[in-house]
Amino acid sequence: MIMKKILIAIVYFQICFMVGSCQKLPPLPPVTPPPPFPKTYPTHLEILWNAPFHSDSTEDFFWDYTVANNQYLVLANIYDKIYGKPRGIGVYNMQTGERHSAWQNDPGGIFGVSEREDLMDCKIVGKNKDIILIYNQFGLFAYSLHNGQRLWNLNLSYTGIPHISAEGDNAFICYGPGGGAFSKSWHRLAMVDVYSGKKRDIVQLEIEDNFEFSINPPSAYVNSAGDTLLFFTTDCGNFETIQGRGNAYCYNLTKKEMIWINKQSTDIERNASASHSPPFVIENDKLIITGRSMIYCLNLHTGELVWEKEDVWSTGCNPLYHEGKLYIRSGNPCTLLCLDAQTGQTVWANPTINPIPVFHGAMAFYKDKLYFSASGRNDATYRLVCVDMRTGQELWSDRGPYGKFAFGVLIDQKTGYLYCNTGWSTLCVDLNKTPKK
Repeated sequence: MIMKKILIAIVYFQICFMVGSCQKLPPLPPVTPPPPFPKTYPTHLEILWNAPFHSDSTEDFFWDYTVANNQYLVLANIYDKIYGKPRGIGVYNMQTGERHSAWQNDPGGIFGVSEREDLMDCKIVGKNKDIILIYNQFGLFAYSLHNGQRLWNLNLSYTGIPHISAEGDNAFICYGPGGGAFSKSWHRLAMVDVYSGKKRDIVQLEIEDNFEFSINPPSAYVNSAGDTLLFFTTDCGNFETIQGRGNAYCYNLTKKEMIWINKQSTDIERNASASHSPPFVIENDKLIITGRSMIYCLNLHTGELVWEKEDVWSTGCNPLYHEGKLYIRSGNPCTLLCLDAQTGQTVWANPTINPIPVFHGAMAFYKDKLYFSASGRNDATYRLVCVDMRTGQELWSDRGPYGKFAFGVLIDQKTGYLYCNTGWSTLCVDLNKTPKK
């Protein structure tokens, strides 16, 4: 009986972690700020510019890069205050690394005194990709890229959901009656107009079979009839029977009707939650959904299962899709996988790199090569890694000028410029001239 209670407690906390916790995410423990830029190391990277996030070069933690107005790199620091630094964003010219004229102050301090300073997500929206959305589980805030001024804010009860999603002129948020991510009654998916901040509820789901649940943010897809379809998942857990469900849904936003529901019952320890990243559409009318320990492919029209792949353990990073292949980092020790997205079959697997992502760590590709930051093989080194996408073979890795790479990378396909994070600053690397001889 005691062991069962312990098991239930462990499972409960695992699920809470996967959906952003049932309570407010705790701040990172206070530590002494490092000195400005650590010692330098030799590097083979062709670095075009190097832009610190904080003017005093304080280290921080960051979300993945996003691009605004096709010319600016937007970087947000995460969670609550770290080293006493407020949460905020940096906006940099992608060619020169210079800060945008409207964003000259040190990043941070974008929230008011009476508002929570957590920073959980950052999206670029609007017809011209010139509206910056900041989300903190207590509210959604919109800023103008051009003048740095706040356009509107939407106050929310604590949602417990760590992310939002956005497509075109709309953002999507999920919330329940309050008090945490999991609901014992209902949960809603709402759409927010990015120009006005007006919220409209779209879908409300009710609790079933005593499974507490939450809705994850959706992706949007326009079908051949011109209708906008929303694909989303739910996390469901019955803590009395130790069971879990990861359900998938397709909702026609244009016609305001549910098209299909796919309900997957599974052992709560094995696949405790659906993915926080929205499902995404690939060729031949297929939909990819990632879970805690599995990845699924559904027919996007019917929701029927096409294939599933077990023992693909989430590392907190979304799969990268390119030319019919899925590139995934799975487990710890970590294996780099390449799957055929149409069949789910393994094309290659490389278990020797141990590409454990450093925090979020989006991957990117350029000219048949895969790039990502990784925390090292058997030590605490942090590297930028280049892999042959056809074979999985590591081609080179580099610790950079400060001996560290962390978080995600982003690549401009037109220029071949890679943007990566040292923990202190953003580097712009010319991949066409890297590695240097």
